[in-house]
Amino acid sequence: MSGPIPLIFLLACLLATPANAGPAVGLQPVLRLNSLATRLADGPAPLQADLARIALSALSAVYAQEAQRARQDLRHRPRDHDLQGWIAGVQRLAQEYAALAERVTPDMPVELSVGPDRSLHLVVDGRLVVVSSPRMNEQVAFEQDIIRQFCALDRCDDLVQVPVAPDLPGADAAPPLQWTFSDHAGPSCSSGDGLEFQFRNLRNLTRKRTACASALTELHHLAAAIARQVAMGVHMDWEALAIYNRPEPDQQKVVLNHDGEAVQLSLPFLSAHPGLLRQVVPWLDASVRGQRFSLVLINAGDRLGMPGKSLD
Repeated sequence: MSGPIPLIFLLACLLATPANAGPAVGLQPVLRLNSLATRLADGPAPLQADLARIALSALSAVYAQEAQRARQDLRHRPRDHDLQGWIAGVQRLAQEYAALAERVTPDMPVELSVGPDRSLHLVVDGRLVVVSSPRMNEQVAFEQDIIRQFCALDRCDDLVQVPVAPDLPGADAAPPLQWTFSDHAGPSCSSGDGLEFQFRNLRNLTRKRTACASALTELHHLAAAIARQVAMGVHMDWEALAIYNRPEPDQQKVVLNHDGEAVQLSLPFLSAHPGLLRQVVPWLDASVRGQRFSLVLINAGDRLGMPGKSLD
C-alpha cells in the first residue's frame, strides 16, 4: 500500500461555495479529480498506478451499468438491431477497461494529465483513456467515487481539510463538454450552447472524445477572440476568415477580413482541419453577436479525423 500523500496536495482542494459568497459555514471542501491528477502527475509511481487502476475499474463498472440499462430497454424492443449493436459496443468497452485495470501494477509507468475538456486523461500500457462517465449528469458522483476509493487506499483524508478559493474560468473558456449516447443516432458531444458533433458509432471513442474536446475548446477561444476584436472596431468578414500556421508551432494567424487584419491564437486542431472552420461559421457568427445558434454536424468522425482517416 502506498504511503501518505505529501502536504503539497492540499492545494488540490476546492471549496464548494459560490465565488461571491462569504466565509464558508458548515460546508465541506470538495476535491476535484483533475486537481488530484495534476498533483500526482509528478508524484510517486505507485500513487499514479493506484489512481489509474481505480479509475479504469470505475469506468468498467459504469459502462457495464450503461449496458445493463440498455438491456432492460431491449426487453421492450427485442427486434431493435441498432440497440443490440449499441449494447455490444458498450459492453466491449467495459471489458476492455476491466482488462486494462488488471494489467496495472505498482511499478507500471502511468501518465496522468488533464485534457481540454478538464477531465482526467490516462495513458496506460500505451493506451489513452479519458476518465469520463457516459452520462454527464453523473460525472461529479462518478469522480467523487474514484476519489473516495483512492483516498481510502492511500490515506489522503487531509486533502479536504484546508479549503482554497476556486479557480474561475476565463471569459473565453469553453463550457463543460457534454456527451449523449443514443442507440439510434449514435454518440454525440456538445458544449451545451448550440454546437454539437454527432458520430455514427462507438468505435475509437477515446479518440473521438479527445478530438471533440479540442475542437470545441478552440472554437470557443476563437469566438471569444473575434468578439474582442469586433468590440474594438475591427470589421469581421466571415468569407475571409482563415487560419494560417506560423513558424512557432503552437501559434496560428487568424485573418479576420479582406484588409488582412488578424489575431494570433493557439489553434492547432482547427489549423489541421480547415474544412471544419467553414462549416461552423454560422455558429461562430451568432456566438460573436451574443446569440444562440443550433448547429448539428453529422458524421463528425469524418470531420474531426485527419484527411482520409475517419474516426468512425
